[in-house]
Amino acid sequence: MKRTIIIILIAACVGVTWYIANSTEPLSPQIKSAVENELLELDEFPARPVWWHDDSVLAIGVLAGQTNPHQAADKACKVLASKGISSVSVEVYDVVKIQKEDEWKKLASDACKSVY
Repeated sequence: MKRTIIIILIAACVGVTWYIANSTEPLSPQIKSAVENELLELDEFPARPVWWHDDSVLAIGVLAGQTNPHQAADKACKVLASKGISSVSVEVYDVVKIQKEDEWKKLASDACKSVY
């Protein structure tokens, strides 16, 4: 009996995971480009976003020591919210360190779940 319940629970978890993965619409290249362009207009972001990961994470670069990474993540979340995107997390990295040393040290992150 326990074995049957465990198998049913596993099957349910797989089904829910599959449903969530397939029901989420990917972000269009136009939306991504609009977000990137709006971020570039802000002083905190000296370069295009470093990368998008599976339309669920936006990694951005800042100049460490000149920009508060937590405030930069918050601003990026506000930009995403202005485009109607609420399911993306933001990660902040030191862009100079990436360019010079290829070292990806996360300075801050924000889940962008709150209402802006």
